[in-house]
Amino acid sequence: MRVAVYYNNNDVRVEERPIPSLSQGEMLVKVKASGICGTDTMEWYRLKKAPLVLGHEITGDIAEIAPGVTDFKVGQRVFVSHHVPCDTCHYCLAGYHTACHTLHTTNYDPGGFSEFIRIPKINIEKGTYILPEDISYEEGTFIEPLACVCRAQRIAKIKPGSTVLILGSGISGILHAKLAKANGAGKIITTDISGWRLEFAEKQGALALKATDDIAAKLKEINNGHLADYVIVCTGATSAAHQSLDYIDNGATVIFFAPPAPEVKLPLPIAELWRKEVTLLTSYGAAPKDLEEALRLIRNRTVEVTDMITHRLGLDEIAAGFKLVAEADKSMKVIVQPQR
Repeated sequence: MRVAVYYNNNDVRVEERPIPSLSQGEMLVKVKASGICGTDTMEWYRLKKAPLVLGHEITGDIAEIAPGVTDFKVGQRVFVSHHVPCDTCHYCLAGYHTACHTLHTTNYDPGGFSEFIRIPKINIEKGTYILPEDISYEEGTFIEPLACVCRAQRIAKIKPGSTVLILGSGISGILHAKLAKANGAGKIITTDISGWRLEFAEKQGALALKATDDIAAKLKEINNGHLADYVIVCTGATSAAHQSLDYIDNGATVIFFAPPAPEVKLPLPIAELWRKEVTLLTSYGAAPKDLEEALRLIRNRTVEVTDMITHRLGLDEIAAGFKLVAEADKSMKVIVQPQR
């Protein structure tokens, strides 16, 4: 089978590998669609493990089932989560499923940018969902990224009528804007350095501002003298992480959704944050309940996702897809179709 092997953002090669063989309780999925995530192009995060086959936003058809699999059958359309929690550890029992050690060590084999993937037993039991016929393979690739957004907004407890500022108008920023709107947020503002992405955000109903503008002044101008109730950082740019604290009103919450590189340290004006009763949050990944919620939102068309697809590429074109995502300009969702 063909796989796309990641060496760096400018070197993604299509190579041949054997189709994975199955052990007891496993199954093989024929990948029909696989989204390129922004994290796939975070070199500080990926290069230490390269070369490897990436891809974790997949949908496909069950192609083969090994003995021991009883809840699924060949031919069924599925979405499969790459990371799954154990549901029994200290973190899972406390509700922090994405901090679970099992979640951080599970994955499918070799990765979603391949023609076939082997699904381990634990991923079948805790992370495989039937894809309803009224959700396309392409729409299904949004389940995982939307679930991450669902988790972040759930733990932040975004309130109806609130002012939400989203730093970064890429795929995660637009998903946050769509979900915040669906949940009744009052004003939704996004920022970016890309004019193309700002235009895209405006089409989604957000007020789009250049990241180089005086964001604090504009917030006060449109928000009766107030800053934002929620600031969601959806870019790894160090400047955004620093500036996020300049845009928060009293009682506000900052959600660090996209991280800068590990060496970046953020000085905190603790006294000011203390006086304003500010909450700082991080959110990583998605738990099963978030995946189920995302699937429901997509199926009910509460959050429309097809309008975010800008590129559909075959596996042989994946290098161009990685370039588009890494450049973070004139693209939104890039989907790879390994069977093309």
